[in-house]
Amino acid sequence: MKINTIGIVFESREDALKVASTMVRKEHVNIDVLYHWREKEEISAVVSAVKNLGFEVRILGTPDDIITNMGIVKKQVDFIFNLSVGFRRRFRLSVAPAIYEAAGVPYSGADPYTKMVCQNKHLMKSLWDKMNIPTPPWAYIDNISKVQELELPEFPIIIKPAYEGNSIGINANAVAYNKEELFSKIEAIYSTLHMPLIIEKFIAGKEYKIVVIGNKNQKFIGMVEYLNGGGSSLRNEFIYFSAKVNGDYYQVRRDINLPEYKSIKSDCQAIYEMFLPVDYGTFDIRVDEYGKHYFLEFNADDSLHPVRTMAQCCKLNDIDYEKMIESILKSSFERWD
Repeated sequence: MKINTIGIVFESREDALKVASTMVRKEHVNIDVLYHWREKEEISAVVSAVKNLGFEVRILGTPDDIITNMGIVKKQVDFIFNLSVGFRRRFRLSVAPAIYEAAGVPYSGADPYTKMVCQNKHLMKSLWDKMNIPTPPWAYIDNISKVQELELPEFPIIIKPAYEGNSIGINANAVAYNKEELFSKIEAIYSTLHMPLIIEKFIAGKEYKIVVIGNKNQKFIGMVEYLNGGGSSLRNEFIYFSAKVNGDYYQVRRDINLPEYKSIKSDCQAIYEMFLPVDYGTFDIRVDEYGKHYFLEFNADDSLHPVRTMAQCCKLNDIDYEKMIESILKSSFERWD
């Protein structure tokens, strides 16, 4: 099958505002809680790159937009570049690829299974525990009235929403150093997000992002370290929502092929291969003062914004934005034969 026209599916800020306006609970209306839309700069960059690669492009809107017009969509496009991330629901990432699968339309990115496991931190961390992949000690909370009964990880502890991403729900005060702080912070975060939480031992040290593009014929694996404004490793700092949005941290290239990163690379490949086909994905990793690494997240929905970490990692490895998009598309085309 020859690919001529590529459709792009995504949610915009306007779509997030519509969702916020329909929410019954007033505490959910805060637009920051819905921050999964694709920014205009990201869509513009993707569209430009796809056009420059020789394809026609159609903006299809959200999964809700296409599901009622799938017959027309299938006549208009040969392939879907999936940028949908959805809002709020514990299966938000899997909705769009499930629609494409049911309709028989080829698409980019991971399938519904991988999207759902990646979104739900407790599912992923449970797998890692069984695979002997290092991840910080953790506990899952779906009922805060029972938090006093939990077997807690060692302090300090960081609190995270169980099925959000993009550091939503994590602020500069997300780390607790004793039980009193922990219970107070759990209640505050739960009252804002109204979803289960993960409490996890906070690993002081360096933080890395590993980027992988490809499937069986892997094309690229790169690594960056996050540094603070002063150019130092994070140590007791961590990436939280507003700091990420404001660009308070920056990335520097690290050579993942160095012997000191051998075990990190090996674990990344083991996880990635378990979920194939993926097309592209990223890993968040902390390394403590003793050099031991811990996996925090595997992301199958990472931003393709030209100034965000994935694109910056590629750039630091001499892969420009258009080449990055081309690599993703080639990986997708190969797996769809």
